[in-house]
Amino acid sequence: MVNLAAQDELSLHFLPDNLAASRTNPSLLPESNLVIGLPNVGFNLYHSSGNFNDIFRDHPDGGLNVDFGNWIAQLSPENELTTNLEIETVGFFLRKGKIGIQFKHEVRFHSSFFYPDTYVKLVGEGNAQYIGEKVNIGPDIQQDAYHSIALGLSYQVNDKINLSVRPKILFGIGNTTTTKKEAFIETSNEYYQTTITTDYQLNSTGILKYDVDGFNFDFESLNSGFLSNNGFALDLGVQLQPIEKLTINLSWIDGLAKINWEKNARIYESKDTKLYEGIKIDFSDILQGDSLNFSNASDTLNFDNLFSFSARDGAYTSELPSRIYLGAAFQLTKKLSLNGLFYNQNFRGKNRQAYSLGVQAQLHKFINLGVNYAYRFESATNIGLNTTFKLGPVQIFAATDNIIHVFQPFEADNVNGRLGLNLVF
Repeated sequence: MVNLAAQDELSLHFLPDNLAASRTNPSLLPESNLVIGLPNVGFNLYHSSGNFNDIFRDHPDGGLNVDFGNWIAQLSPENELTTNLEIETVGFFLRKGKIGIQFKHEVRFHSSFFYPDTYVKLVGEGNAQYIGEKVNIGPDIQQDAYHSIALGLSYQVNDKINLSVRPKILFGIGNTTTTKKEAFIETSNEYYQTTITTDYQLNSTGILKYDVDGFNFDFESLNSGFLSNNGFALDLGVQLQPIEKLTINLSWIDGLAKINWEKNARIYESKDTKLYEGIKIDFSDILQGDSLNFSNASDTLNFDNLFSFSARDGAYTSELPSRIYLGAAFQLTKKLSLNGLFYNQNFRGKNRQAYSLGVQAQLHKFINLGVNYAYRFESATNIGLNTTFKLGPVQIFAATDNIIHVFQPFEADNVNGRLGLNLVF
């Protein structure tokens, strides 16, 4: 089963009196009337089928080998590798009476690579195992890099209801998106006749280019400005206090999010059927046991020569992940609260859920600490941690959904966190 991994940040949601918590719900606002958000950075890495040390081995002559035997043993029919990096450069919150105004700018980088197990098995073990079968090796890809500028408005209806809306204008930097992903390889029982049938489309703006040598990265064409490749997203939030010690909050983050790609936009298509007589796809010349040495594979491990792509200019649209957060907090004592959270993400027509339960403690007037347990990525071993230190007007915060993996990233198949500063007045 493939899990769709975005920057869910369950632990961040529980941070009290912190502007960063509004990332998950625009109604989770600080108590102060003026807060300036200084730079903060969030990251996320998830691989559904093994961690770094599971897949890679040091080569005696330097470099890394791929341990195909161990990797293949952990594969599911569908697999996912997702990374996120979010850099918030500046923000502020200003409250005047019942009205609150929010502003922030950030740069986001997101990459999701979905691949079938046959994609890896074909490279690691060749196509002999698939004689008489028709298998799809087409990966599904989406990569996005963009600026986001948000301007939000909140209204305190009464002492029990706060409503917030936060539209965002998006400016695309670069993108790669697959819209068709069929790439079938069929090897006949006789004479090793291999038929390759494709109906595959890859749209790209400033990340990939295609020439006689196949696909290559093209970062020079990335658009760093704010005048083209525009998009939109919407955040909605509400916070309720039905009884004195209980608060309930609900939000929709990055709703309707999409970017229209026009500048440097290219569409690459492969729709063809090829027959290779007596072909046995075999990478044994670069394999060492069950491992592959990348130093020998650079010219060989390339599926571009199996498919024929045509290229044309063309505008297109990519949709971005949207998220729903439903949370509750119960104030056990003046300094201790119990928190719960349900999370749902919708991306490329699929949904993923996560659940978290935690406690927040005000250890000192300068220090707040939270611990939470989460079920995410089909894993029940996520112990999250968040903390806030306040030194005068400076507020330092950090949050992660799996504190153990932060200190053991090469042993982790999922790791995330956020670190940042605020000025509170």
